Amino acid sequence: MTFEPAKHDHLVEPVLDANSRPTPKLARDRQSDAHRVKVVRADDGGALRTFNGGLAHENGWYTSRKARRVLHWQGAAQYDFLTRAEVEFPVVRLASESVRFEFVRYGTKQIYTPDVELVTADGTVTLIEIKRDDRDLADPEYRAKLTTVREICDEHGIRFKIVFRHQLWDSLTHRRNVALFCSRRFVTILPEHIERLDAHAKQVGTE
Repeated sequence: MTFEPAKHDHLVEPVLDANSRPTPKLARDRQSDAHRVKVVRADDGGALRTFNGGLAHENGWYTSRKARRVLHWQGAAQYDFLTRAEVEFPVVRLASESVRFEFVRYGTKQIYTPDVELVTADGTVTLIEIKRDDRDLADPEYRAKLTTVREICDEHGIRFKIVFRHQLWDSLTHRRNVALFCSRRFVTILPEHIERLDAHAKQVGTE
């Protein structure tokens, strides 16, 4: 599905896709004929933007097993997305507020930091921009900025997606299951636990 900023209902792609093709990881100071862009990362690989209260909306820290660090988030939708990504099987590493694009568009410097970065087992990198709904994309200048970011990502073999809040959960059961698994994300799974699950699956099926 293509990125078409003039049609809000065509902006969104699936949250995660396990069949993505392998892509290279983000590098620093990459450039192409179409766009000259500076890619900035923190020296320690952590967040470029941090939140510690003092905002008009929810914000805070999230302790991630996959990230092996504390992740910063702002807004309930970003927190929910991190929770879901923490237990999505295709995702092996995630980060928040971790990369910044700096580029010039029509003579004006533009700065953009995506909300979340995902890496799947095959090395695919996906940058996620999380929105409450399509009203967050009403500003044409902002949509044009996201379009440029999408083009830059395409040039560098990186996936870029916009995810709306209503897409995060398939159902209330889905949300509850994610919360249940996520609450136990630091538990060690032993071989005997896997054997019990395998025996249970043979007895009752895998549905």
